[in-house]
Amino acid sequence: MNAVEFDIEPLHPVYLIRGSDAFLKDGVLKKLKSVVLSELRDVDFARFDEDATVFDVITAAETFSFFEGKKVLYYKAPSAKLSEADKNALAEYCKNPNLTTVLVLDDPEGVFKFLDRYAEIVKCENPGDGFILRWIKNVLSQYGVGCDADAALILLKYCGGNMMRIHTELKKLAAYTDAKKYIASSDVALCVAPDTEHQIYELTDKLSRRDGQGAVAIYGILTGRGESPAFLLAAITAQFRRIMHILLTDFSDSELALLFKVKEYSITVSRRVSANFSKSKIKKIVDLLSLNEYLFKSGTIGERAALDLSFAYLLTV
Repeated sequence: MNAVEFDIEPLHPVYLIRGSDAFLKDGVLKKLKSVVLSELRDVDFARFDEDATVFDVITAAETFSFFEGKKVLYYKAPSAKLSEADKNALAEYCKNPNLTTVLVLDDPEGVFKFLDRYAEIVKCENPGDGFILRWIKNVLSQYGVGCDADAALILLKYCGGNMMRIHTELKKLAAYTDAKKYIASSDVALCVAPDTEHQIYELTDKLSRRDGQGAVAIYGILTGRGESPAFLLAAITAQFRRIMHILLTDFSDSELALLFKVKEYSITVSRRVSANFSKSKIKKIVDLLSLNEYLFKSGTIGERAALDLSFAYLLTV
């Protein structure tokens, strides 16, 4: 089941949450928490972070509430592998769960995959641009605010499809345009700062079209935001690697998004830019960027020098 379709009827004793979209996860958890009586939320809702032991989680799950109603437990999957003993204990619990407990296992990396047969799986993955654009319109209608199509699309791009951030920006935009009750493209450009990922797409696009002046302007914004040069070089290199895979493979956008663990929108934008590069040129670029990453990581040059050298090369290649 996708998170956008999620409903608590029928209610299951064990849920596995897959995917990394924080907004959708938050929505699913809020719905599940609603089965706990509001006055008992502090008692009958418990959160176990990844450093909790499986023993503690199972003990809490097996314990009946002192009150009527359901108890909800949230457990974030540990980053380390589970022992066989822990796997067996969780599997045994999920085979015969306490029906007064709702156990929610947050499992973005598939650590709990061995429990798939016992749980209801909820996919918290980006639902696609079309859905998000319709959702933007619906959210704004709740504020009594309209929005033109271009404004919604710019907001989607600026936020990189991140629904949590889009929701925050919508609140801000609704308050800003309260008098006219309408959001235009100029309002988004004025109130919403493009995230680093979007600006790197823009940088790549400018470079692909040999717009040196535009590329220099965006580079200045990126380096002036306080991001570490190492992070920016890694992000730029990752963008060109995506373009190389687009040019050299027959993978679909969704397959590449899974491969690179990014939203499909990231690949869609990269595919548009890839038309301006040849296979040989993109390979030279990726080789040079990878070499500069190696040089600063090995201590041969500083990270800012590696970033500046890479950008200078991109302007001339």
